[in-house]
Amino acid sequence: MSYPINPSENEFAIPAGSQFDVKKFIYKIIGVLPWFIVSIVLCIIASKIYLRYTMPVSKISAFLLIKSQEDGGNSEYKTLKEMGLVTQNNDVQNEMDIIRSYALMRKVVDSLHLNVNIYKEGRVTASPIYGEKSPFSIKVVEPNPGATPSGFKIALRENDFLVGDKGSEKRYAYGQVFETDFGKISIERNPNLKLDPNGFRVFFSDKEGETKKYKNAIDVRLTHDMGGIIEISMADEIPERAIMIVNKLIDVYNNAGLDDKNVASIRTIKFLNDRIDTVARELNAVELSSARFKSSNKINSISAEATSYLGQAVTVDNKKADQMAQIRVLESLENYITASRGSNDAIPSSLGIGEPTLISLITTHNTLTQERQRMALKSTDSDPLVANLNSQIRDIRENIISNIKALKGGYNSNLNQVQNTYGNIESKISGLPTKEKQLVNLSRQVNLKESLYLYLLQKKEESQLSLASNINNTRLVDSAFNTGVIRPVASQIQLFALLIGLAIPTLILVLRDFFNNKISDRKEIEEGTTVPILGELSYEKNKKNIVIDNKSRTPISEQFRLIRTNIQYMGAEKSVKTILLSSFMSGEGKSFVSLNLASSMGITGAKTVILEFDLRKPKLSKYLNVPGEYGISNYIIKDIPVEDIIKKVPGHEHIHVISSGPIPPNPAELLLSPKTEYLMKYLRENFDVIIIDTAPVGLVTDALLLEKYADLTMFIVRHKYSSKAVIPFVEKLNREKKIKSLALVVNGIKNDTSFGYGYGGYGYGYGYGYGYGYGYGYYVQDKKKGFLENLLGGFSKKDA
Repeated sequence: MSYPINPSENEFAIPAGSQFDVKKFIYKIIGVLPWFIVSIVLCIIASKIYLRYTMPVSKISAFLLIKSQEDGGNSEYKTLKEMGLVTQNNDVQNEMDIIRSYALMRKVVDSLHLNVNIYKEGRVTASPIYGEKSPFSIKVVEPNPGATPSGFKIALRENDFLVGDKGSEKRYAYGQVFETDFGKISIERNPNLKLDPNGFRVFFSDKEGETKKYKNAIDVRLTHDMGGIIEISMADEIPERAIMIVNKLIDVYNNAGLDDKNVASIRTIKFLNDRIDTVARELNAVELSSARFKSSNKINSISAEATSYLGQAVTVDNKKADQMAQIRVLESLENYITASRGSNDAIPSSLGIGEPTLISLITTHNTLTQERQRMALKSTDSDPLVANLNSQIRDIRENIISNIKALKGGYNSNLNQVQNTYGNIESKISGLPTKEKQLVNLSRQVNLKESLYLYLLQKKEESQLSLASNINNTRLVDSAFNTGVIRPVASQIQLFALLIGLAIPTLILVLRDFFNNKISDRKEIEEGTTVPILGELSYEKNKKNIVIDNKSRTPISEQFRLIRTNIQYMGAEKSVKTILLSSFMSGEGKSFVSLNLASSMGITGAKTVILEFDLRKPKLSKYLNVPGEYGISNYIIKDIPVEDIIKKVPGHEHIHVISSGPIPPNPAELLLSPKTEYLMKYLRENFDVIIIDTAPVGLVTDALLLEKYADLTMFIVRHKYSSKAVIPFVEKLNREKKIKSLALVVNGIKNDTSFGYGYGGYGYGYGYGYGYGYGYGYYVQDKKKGFLENLLGGFSKKDA
């Protein structure tokens, strides 16, 4: 019966390699040290090439102080905070978001023409150039609205330049306007720079794409959690370009903030200008009527009584005009608010309205409107903060309209009282002579219009002073400057290359060990089974089947002699006469070991016979060139004497062989024949040593059927060929006593120092030898290897 390997067999053995052997791994690394050197050198060279052709990226930074609204002199803002309409903690964060907004960066891209890129052609890569380092400048005369990203090659010459690829160039003079896919442009040369024969590449990119790219490149952050100073930074391959972008962004941001502050003042001035124009026309008309009346009636002055009445009338008229003016301003504001309902425009504020509540409401409305417009740069209407601001603006507009209606009612009541006083003065004036009365009325109208006109001029001047006095709530601490190269850092790249150079061979070693399921270390056997190792055989390059004779002093011959000696020690209690050899699978060297073990026994004078009991795949007869027409299968099936199947091996006086004979259809049944037992009895009586070469025990049951005739069973495993799973299988056979007197022989050991350890007895670093780490050089002089052979030997898959 056969014994297939299954996971449960691992319970009989210590798992091989259950602990990481640091010492073994270090010796492995030493064994492939040339590969580490080559790997490190190549990685360092690669890092040098990377640093040579990678443009350094510099960090550009500017520092800006964001003042709070009260620091900027806005007392109304403080009132809003007390009312809970705005939050102080969000001031700086909102301004940071605005600086990062798409709208501001789009203005920067348009202003600096960042969608026009110039690249210098190189032997390996093209590098971007900008500003003063550019040998020419491009002026867009007439852009093409429907243009898509496009580019062309340009070669500069002393007096002109060529546009297009080689073979299709077009020549243009400097300053000449020419047509491109992007639109009409002109080119001017920078006379301070020399001509480059490699040429340049001009590329017109999409403005939206460039805006998004630079918007994402801008980083805005607080320098301190509790402070108001922010750092605006950008990393770019061209420091000059980044400096211009950051400075321009700050300018655009400041201008946008100032425009927001000036909205209400500008609307107020526009409103006053309209009223001043109207009053001026009315004043001119009244003055002209007064002059005509005086001229036609030849009246230059009025009497003292009329003058007194006129003074009283002017005083009453001014009071009436003031009330009327307030009512008209309120009506104008009401009409303006009603007409702009649903919009977020600012309301004119500096109109001479003396009511504190209305002024506070208008100021609050305008402040919230500015905040709403700034939020629109970075948010949409679906944003809860924007929706909250819209709701607050609507509520304040309703409150303003309600307040205006209440104020109009109060001014109308005051106007009625003035009207009563006005009626008394009118009755007195009506008693004057007709012409004098008419002149008094004309003078009253002139004085009234003049007072109103001067009042409006005063308010306009106040609004213009307010407009001029508006300043940004920011202070530039440091304009953009180059803080230095941030990547690539040469020391980091070289250190990384060194680590990669070390990691690649190490990873290969680890992966080879991880995926290696072959026996490669004596320690794996010793940890996995209690079966003793009888001997170890090195790998033999030559094709000789028998490698040991009387005069042989090769390492492998000494190893067979050592196995012969170890067999004698194992037979201290009883004589070891019959030796059975098996393995787990074909190809592990079982027949080779059988032949040379027999040869080792034969040279001592012991009469030795080899039985080719591998009836399924016999090899011994072929190795010895012995005819195999008569053998074990003939003897068992037919009535053939034992003496007729025993053949002497040519050239070896004491060695005999019994071949398998023709391959039978039922080998296992033949082994159970009584004639097999008779054969073994006969051989034990007539030979000193009997060596049984059987079929692999991992495939068929032949070896287990013959095991009862053996005094010692030698199980052959082959270095770097036999699977590690064989070890628990052998341990199972030993623990379950299916094979008695079991011992291991390790065959085909390769003196391969690529692992820096191996079957060197109990030593490391000298290959898998049979001694204590001394290898085979004790008997023969090792052949010296060249550098290339040593180098390639570390990872070579070829059997050494």
